[in-house]
Amino acid sequence: KEVISRLKTMRVFMGNMASPFTSWLILRSLETLKIRMEKSAKNADEIAKILNKHPKISKVHFLGLIDKLSKEYKVYKEQYSSNGGMISFDIKGGEKEAFEFLNALKLIKLAVSLGSTESLVQHPITMTHAGVDPEHRQKLNITEKMIRLSIGVENHEDIIKDIKQAFLAV
Repeated sequence: KEVISRLKTMRVFMGNMASPFTSWLILRSLETLKIRMEKSAKNADEIAKILNKHPKISKVHFLGLIDKLSKEYKVYKEQYSSNGGMISFDIKGGEKEAFEFLNALKLIKLAVSLGSTESLVQHPITMTHAGVDPEHRQKLNITEKMIRLSIGVENHEDIIKDIKQAFLAV
């Protein structure tokens, strides 16, 4: 009763009541959530392997690439059943090279809100984390050379082809 009371109060002040149509859309999309998440994760696995070997990348941040002997891997295996579809990587160079790469993408779209069925990309330091204290960003290793990918459900070969052609512009 206490939790419901707090939620009702928040709903009034925040106006976050979903309309019947929005609720129906959410309910409808839940039917395919599992297969969309599995496809995204499978695509991300393939893409992370390519990125991890690319000469224009200094580091790939992806759950599937965690060292199996590390303590982080143990925590990962306890908490997750999948690598997921999010990949971040540090491009060699800096902001200039990051924007050259981002501007050259054709299939993957630049977006602040990630998590669609289509592959999306962002530059965290100038987008989602622009307002974060620079010292805190540094502690989190969010730098001008970081690029974040949200891998969608497209054919992974098409995504890889787009990434490879974009690196030619860098």
